[in-house]
Amino acid sequence: MLTRFRKIFALLFRPLASALASIGVSPNTITLSSLIFGFLALYSIYQYKSIILYIVFIGLMGLMDALDGAVARLTGKTSRFGAFLDSTTDRINDAFLIYSFKYLEFQDELVVSLIIVSFLISYTRSRGESLGVKMEGVGLIERAERILMLIIAAVAYKFSFLLSLIIVYTLLILSLVTLIQRIIHVYKGLGKAES
Repeated sequence: MLTRFRKIFALLFRPLASALASIGVSPNTITLSSLIFGFLALYSIYQYKSIILYIVFIGLMGLMDALDGAVARLTGKTSRFGAFLDSTTDRINDAFLIYSFKYLEFQDELVVSLIIVSFLISYTRSRGESLGVKMEGVGLIERAERILMLIIAAVAYKFSFLLSLIIVYTLLILSLVTLIQRIIHVYKGLGKAES
């Protein structure tokens, strides 16, 4: 759903991306800096139980995630390694953000299940695309929606643990549906290619 707004976000961030490109900041440096903010989001929950800091650091992490690609395109420094690094740091940050909920007294099994399903959703996209199947926009919730639901769950936690728990379980269910949708999509896509 949020993928539709990617072009709008790109236009909004273009001035900042241009400024970073002009002073020689490399796309990979920006990508790696997102890890710092992802870790700080986790640490803000672990150490301070601060939902506000958690959201602020997620916002900064997302900003870096948007800027690295923009700077790469502006400077002509797009590369296969850059794409690999971006995908890898995204997975690490996903783990940071989801694991934070362990320190909000959520069950370990729920947290681990959500991490596993989140990784599998990303894996099915990567593997599907490597097999020539178009995967963008496939499934109920992509990464942006999953992060948004984590933010909503964190905010809800301030008011009601039960409400937050319901949101996290809803995220897990929607993630499982997305995983199944992607598996079916790849199956159909490869079936057409092989027929």
